[in-house]
Amino acid sequence: MTRLLVRRLAPEEPDAVSLFESMDSLFQAIRERAFGRFEDRDRQPGAEIEDWLQAEGELVWIPQSEVLEEEKQFRLRLAVPGLEATELQITAMPDSIIVQAEAVPKEGAEAKTVPFSEFRQKKLFRRFDLSEPIDPERTEASLAKGILEIVAGKAAPARQVKVAVQGT
Repeated sequence: MTRLLVRRLAPEEPDAVSLFESMDSLFQAIRERAFGRFEDRDRQPGAEIEDWLQAEGELVWIPQSEVLEEEKQFRLRLAVPGLEATELQITAMPDSIIVQAEAVPKEGAEAKTVPFSEFRQKKLFRRFDLSEPIDPERTEASLAKGILEIVAGKAAPARQVKVAVQGT
């Protein structure tokens, strides 16, 4: 099992803003590809959703995953076969966990001729919005046998403070 570095961010931090900007650029690429498919169909209406889903499938890799909620933590598992720990980026925010990677084919890169290959470069981008806040400082990730596991401790509930009101 390999431990992974988890980046911890608050939504107002500059790095969080750049993360959302990279997410926007990915969605823009999907929009452009979907519009290209629409144009390839001579702009005939009726299949716009299929265009979007096809474009998304061409550009983004969505691995099988699950989120388990336990009493004091969330446990996320993603199937990421073929990825190394150094290729994965995990970001923990108080309300979500974001997993990113870029699947780049390693084999055949130096070969002069590749008669057949189904390996393509795709981006993995998954955002998991959680039903309760987490403590990003209590988030850990590990990779074993192609399964990425992320454990995020739930945030302590806010303490209620009684304030005495005085009249004038």
